[in-house]
Parts: sequence; C-alpha cells; structure tokens
Amino acid sequence: MGRNKKPEPVKVPANAEPARDPIRLSNLYDAGALKGTLDEFAREVILDQGHQEDTSINNVKIALGLAAIACAIYSQYGPGKFPANWWMVFGCVMSYIVLTFVMNVYSWKMEADAFLVTKPFRGGKGLRLSSRMARFSDEYSLVLTDRKDPKIEVMNTVRIPNFFHADGYLAESAWRAEVEKLWRAFEEKQGDKAKKRD
Repeated sequence: MGRNKKPEPVKVPANAEPARDPIRLSNLYDAGALKGTLDEFAREVILDQGHQEDTSINNVKIALGLAAIACAIYSQYGPGKFPANWWMVFGCVMSYIVLTFVMNVYSWKMEADAFLVTKPFRGGKGLRLSSRMARFSDEYSLVLTDRKDPKIEVMNTVRIPNFFHADGYLAESAWRAEVEKLWRAFEEKQGDKAKKRD
C-alpha cells in the first residue's frame, strides 16, 4: 500500500547549524582537559540560555596591554641614545609597569576566577561562571555568581566520572541538564533577592 511512496526529504532550515561531533577526550586522567571540557560546555549552555558574553572586559585588557607594549617599544627605539635620554626611558618603563598593574587589577576586579562574564540580562546585572577542582580530586564545582552582588551565588559539586563514558565521550545531555538546573537555581535566587528589595 504505502510502499510505492517515496519518503519526503527532510527540510532543514537555512539558519540551522550543522550537527557537531560528540566531545571526546583521549586521556581521562588529564585533570586539566577534563576541567576545560566541562568548563567549555557549561559556558555554551549558559550562552544558549540567552546570555551574551561581555567582551568589553577583554577589549579594555587588550587596549591596556597594547599601550604598555607601545611604551616598551618607544623606550627601546625612541629618539636619542641611552645616557642622554634616560628620563624618557625611565618614564616609559614606569608607564609600562603602571599600565601592566592597572590591567591586572582590572582583570582581577572584573573577572576574578571566572571563565565567563555576561552582560546584564532580563533585569539582572549579568553573571560570572567559574569552576573549582582540587588537585587529584574527581569532584568538580561549578559556580554561578551575580556580577554585581557576590552574595547571590549558587554552586553545585559533582563527580566527574558521572559525566564521562569509559571511552572518553562526554555525556552531553546529562551535563547540560546539570548546568541548566544550576542556572534555574541561580535565576530563582536572583528573583528572590529582587523581591526582598521591593
């Protein structure tokens, strides 16, 4: 009866992303690779929730770094020879030190230990996403903190073997569900704090 019908081709939207290969680690004993993989996938999940990464922090750090490098280059190749222009060299070296110090303080203040800082979203101030993993431990902690109010923080500690198969593949759906659960807890805590202020 229906055997003569040809199957209709599946229509893929023009803006659909191609399917990506599953994430696989070749060495499950490399703690840095495990943490990095979980971090990167958690970052992707948070961005999928509608948050946007705040790239202005990196832009300011790049500008400060370029200014410091320009001072160093000018002190090396600027006009005059060293004994006669020692004040200029001294000024450039001091400028380099100050700019590098300012860049590090800015980075520490704006990012702290976060690997993702987002722009304000849905009336919030944005968030910081960071993780912790002790040396020689199989426990990984993922932390979501409000960008402006560090008291609004949620953390979830999980065992890494629960999210990697024996052949090295990441259990993406299980890890995504865990990160989304943490994100919902963060949104709820942020909403509760906003209600208390009103």
